[in-house]
Amino acid sequence: MAEVRPAGPEHFDQVYPLLLRFGHAAMSREDWRRMLFDLPWPVEEPHRGYMLLDGDAVVGFLGTIFSRRELGGATRRICNLSSWIVDERHRTSSFQLLLPVLSMKSHTIVNLSASREAHEIFRALGFQTLEDRQTLVVPIPGPRDLAGWPRCSVHLRPEAIRGRLAGAGLRIFDDMRGTLACQVLLADRERSCHLVATSSPWKGRMRLAHIQYASDWTFLTEHGPQAAWALYRRMGTAGLRLDGRRAGNWAPPLSARRPILLPQLYRPAEPDMTAQLLDGLYTEVVNQRW
Repeated sequence: MAEVRPAGPEHFDQVYPLLLRFGHAAMSREDWRRMLFDLPWPVEEPHRGYMLLDGDAVVGFLGTIFSRRELGGATRRICNLSSWIVDERHRTSSFQLLLPVLSMKSHTIVNLSASREAHEIFRALGFQTLEDRQTLVVPIPGPRDLAGWPRCSVHLRPEAIRGRLAGAGLRIFDDMRGTLACQVLLADRERSCHLVATSSPWKGRMRLAHIQYASDWTFLTEHGPQAAWALYRRMGTAGLRLDGRRAGNWAPPLSARRPILLPQLYRPAEPDMTAQLLDGLYTEVVNQRW
């Protein structure tokens, strides 16, 4: 009979053959290790997921990417679920992998990439919608943007960005340096905005910069063309992708709103842990390669 055990960093070699079945050709062995087992930020929890074992053979896995964040004036524990996979011969035991996760009442559980079958399960378990739409933007600067362009400076060098951050912002910068995400900083005379973005597929070989975090979302929408230009210089991306809850009513020319076919889900640990507080930092997306 199959049994569930915690998977620690030392179990990567046993789990890796299962991860190859996802068929993500762009993800190397070290990419998988960094995304799930060797996280580039401090983690208190000792395990990195749960394994389903049939004897000594790993026949199932569910990744748990942990983080601790200061959000909404409180310290929050978050667990991002990732890479749920079970050998076809053991599918009837799949739910066993979820049981220890569901018992973590102190953690907000986030699922950004559930399959259609898994999505139905999480919905039935009471998970709420985190995001169901995105805004795609190819910013064309208008007269107001061009007039304000000289007043907005763009910082691309890591040390220049780090020197302008402090406190929680500095911790985010340092934690994200070990990921695949790109960081830039925009600033005017009074405000600044630290951005963390990932490259996401768009059309053919074209990519958009998916904004996972902005220290000032209003500043970002006020300086969309400058942000797009900065990320183009760092990532070669053609425009911006924003989650709907972040874009709000921002709809510049050449933008489009698109539904997410399978909405992202979460289960908050506290009543005041709203979707608006959550972003893409410290999740699978900052270490995924497309």
